Amino acid sequence: MNSLLQFILLLNVHRANGFVNTKVSTSLRPSVPFKALYKTNGLEDDDLSTIITSSDDEKCHPCEEIKSRKKQKKRQRSPDFPSMFYNTRGERQKGNPEKNAVRIRFRDEFGIDRTLNAEKPPKARIVNVPQPPVKTPFIQRLLLSFIGASLDPVFFDTDKLLPTAKRTRLLTGRTYARKEPFAAENVTVPPSLDDLAAIPRENFEGFWISTPYRLGVFLLSYWSFPFLTKFLDSFVTMAPSALDEITGKFTPGISILYGTFISLTLQILYNRQRDIQDHVATESSLLVVQIRTLLSLFKENRELSIEAGQCVADQIRTLVRSSRGAELMLLMYSDPYSRLLELIDRHEDDLHQKYGNSHGSQSRLTYARDVLKDLFKMRTARLSDECQALPPTHFLILNSLTILILLGYTISILPTVPLATGEPSNESSLLFGSLSAIYVLFYDFANDLNNPFQGVYQVRRSCTASHLLEAKWLIANHPFLRGEVEFDEVYEEPECVQIRSPGLGDFWFERGDIYLDADLKQKRMDDLG
Repeated sequence: MNSLLQFILLLNVHRANGFVNTKVSTSLRPSVPFKALYKTNGLEDDDLSTIITSSDDEKCHPCEEIKSRKKQKKRQRSPDFPSMFYNTRGERQKGNPEKNAVRIRFRDEFGIDRTLNAEKPPKARIVNVPQPPVKTPFIQRLLLSFIGASLDPVFFDTDKLLPTAKRTRLLTGRTYARKEPFAAENVTVPPSLDDLAAIPRENFEGFWISTPYRLGVFLLSYWSFPFLTKFLDSFVTMAPSALDEITGKFTPGISILYGTFISLTLQILYNRQRDIQDHVATESSLLVVQIRTLLSLFKENRELSIEAGQCVADQIRTLVRSSRGAELMLLMYSDPYSRLLELIDRHEDDLHQKYGNSHGSQSRLTYARDVLKDLFKMRTARLSDECQALPPTHFLILNSLTILILLGYTISILPTVPLATGEPSNESSLLFGSLSAIYVLFYDFANDLNNPFQGVYQVRRSCTASHLLEAKWLIANHPFLRGEVEFDEVYEEPECVQIRSPGLGDFWFERGDIYLDADLKQKRMDDLG
């Protein structure tokens, strides 16, 4: 009975695929044509035995199973990048790095799986899987920010205390729209004005503009001024007239320098925030134009339409949820815009094969490439503006000028201090408290502008969010894309990561094969054959 059932199934497969050979083997081992069929579609021997030995109650047809597997394989997604390469800092693993081997498996242009063995990997390539950022308490972040900005690089190693360069390069808190409308359960929910609302700030994120904070700075300066005058009075030995002459020449120059420097600081930060806002709004609008153009161009090819929609969804997810560091990794491994360019080239090749040079889609192909070129430019400008934060040295100069101005004011008050009491007048303390509160306000204002995605003065996201929601609504309701495109991130397997790079195909990165120990090298090479 099993042999007869197998004979009927194999005969149907032969007829469906146009094989004219009627001598079909009835043994348990499949014939060559059927074997080539399931190998082409990615089925293994175990899958074939399951199909052949299935009973009538299971209603499993081999052709339907193969089509289902083929359909799933075409729409299989890969992670954005291998997380093992996200961070290149950390401790080296055991073993001599010069004798270690890295194994990367990839699929070449002919569809053949190959293995790349690197005998001497770069020394900077150290495995360190990124961990979720740990939230530092507000008071600790405030103290570290002030100390690092004030004393760097004289007294502190900012690579350990405040890694500003890494923070501005990665921008872990970056987002251009609210995340809730793009969640999997809300993809089909119609957009509303509430989705364009500002992103709520974290606790104490805008505390520096509150009345208690400003009042606390004023009172602290007011109460500390008498102690400061007593401390400086023990060092000043010159006559009051000579002291007035020195401070009269010193203080105005420092004040002019401070005003020029604070004006330059605010101009740089304002221009940066404006450029980021303009570039991301232009990029999001071009993204909507591109997906509409491609859907019109691929209207007769469902597969290309789905892949184009997934590329746009990946870029939307990157702008909404991913950090700048994650986007840079995505750009290097599986760039959505490069994948769109690959789809356009593939569609043009198909048109040339079917119709030659007489197809009427050349203008739309050219327009799609022009829009994609503008997308590349806008993204490059946005990524460049995002990392142009002011370094701690800039705030060191700002704080130094502030200290010099307050120091000059305090020294100018010393001749007016009564010798009997040794304490300045109440008016002098009030003026010192007011000056200190204003200068600290300027510092907090510039420090808040230095991060355009957190704090009080953030990038305005309503225009960008509206375009991203337009693209999401189109993808969620298009006949070809409905239920086929996902906005969620693909999580990699624990041991092996498959990355689909545009123009290169599939790459497999195995964690256990990165920096092998010397004693495991020969064993792994034997396993590779």
